[in-house]
Amino acid sequence: MPPLLQKWPALCLAMWTVGLLPASAKGADGFAIRVEAPGPDKPADEALQKAIDAAAERGGGVVELGAGEFKLTRHAGDETIIVKSGVTLRGQGYATHLYLDPKTPPNPLRYYPVRIGSESTPASNVVIEDLRYTGNNAKIGGGSIMGFNARLGAPEALLLSCDNITVRNCWIYDAQQAAGCTKPGGTGYTQPARLATQFKNWRVYGNTIDTCGNKAVELDECNGGLIADNDIDNTQDGPQVIFGSRNVEIRGNHVRFTYTGINITDGSNHIRVIGNDVEPVSTIKKSNGGACLFFRTEPQPHVSEIYDVVVTGNIFRDQLTTQKSTLKFNTRVESKGCTYHGITITGNVFDGDVQFVDRLTPAMTTIRDIVFADNICEGTIVSAPAQTMASSNVLIRGCILRKPGEHVLQASGWIWNGNSFPVGTLTIAADAQGNVVHDNVTAEPIHDAGTATNLAGNVVHAPASSPHEH
Repeated sequence: MPPLLQKWPALCLAMWTVGLLPASAKGADGFAIRVEAPGPDKPADEALQKAIDAAAERGGGVVELGAGEFKLTRHAGDETIIVKSGVTLRGQGYATHLYLDPKTPPNPLRYYPVRIGSESTPASNVVIEDLRYTGNNAKIGGGSIMGFNARLGAPEALLLSCDNITVRNCWIYDAQQAAGCTKPGGTGYTQPARLATQFKNWRVYGNTIDTCGNKAVELDECNGGLIADNDIDNTQDGPQVIFGSRNVEIRGNHVRFTYTGINITDGSNHIRVIGNDVEPVSTIKKSNGGACLFFRTEPQPHVSEIYDVVVTGNIFRDQLTTQKSTLKFNTRVESKGCTYHGITITGNVFDGDVQFVDRLTPAMTTIRDIVFADNICEGTIVSAPAQTMASSNVLIRGCILRKPGEHVLQASGWIWNGNSFPVGTLTIAADAQGNVVHDNVTAEPIHDAGTATNLAGNVVHAPASSPHEH
């Protein structure tokens, strides 16, 4: 029997169950299926998977979901439905609602109600768009309930990848992660074979993401990605790149977090952070130790580096926590050390303190070759003595430091050039050595208690009285 005739009964069943779309709504290859919402009283699992399978068997197509409720149930394995290669899962906007049944009993294991590929089989050229999803992660409890994620965790899948994935124009609520790609953690990501088989071209943009128990979006071992124009609210952490991810742009997101904002993590390089608005939620704990922009490692026993990062045009705010950290570095105690280098930070607003210091494990951290230029800082720039933490060739240039009073430079080998202190000044601490301090404008004279400081061209310019003060 010809192959097409062999598949005909399954295709007929799928068409009878969900209905074919009119020609105007079909995919590029002319194949599309519409699935009507069964409502809250009937699980949608079988109808959705049959439609996805039928589209995948044809080499790809559109699975269009009608308006209404698509209730998903928890299965014995890791996932409810698997989105396969070449499939576009498209809803009717907010009116199309996929959700894991909130009556699901808690389970300690991670679960994927909607998974891109499986544990061992990747899926590529997938689009998920124009629909609403609720994971009920916090409501159900237990292990993590994920959003639209790919995870290749089987040993035979570690050198495979899910490529060309797009998640856009969705409303994603109460998931541990809204979207992302991962492989098992650890130091394996540094192996040449793993670097050559990273996930590629992930795009997560234009989504509303609310209430995530972990990272809103995580790109892990990803070469080429875009996290853009998302409205991210009440998530533990904002977007993250991790484990050697590279060539990723994080752009134009509004992020309101409960622990950390944007995370540049373990091995990430060639990352651009552009035009984001990042701040904690109003209910954040005062003792929170995170930051709006967080450079950090994972608890992996290896020496790592984070490098070649550009941060520009962002607004980072934190006036709510005790630390008021808008930028922070952190090397985990389980690590064997990390060097953060080749980082350019220009044209941003930092409404809080900028911490070029690792308060957790300073002896394991090196910061070098940093450009911090043309920024407006409402807090202070925090550094550490050389005997506490290694840092060198850090250029602070052309910034406006608006916090009144004394700003203290404790590090050695830094360059402060052309900065303005409208109502403050700079003090060079006794432990600081070999700093270059040129052409700064301060409200009071610079106080130099350091060693071998090169001071030149600095100007004292007392602030003019405001007309409103008279």
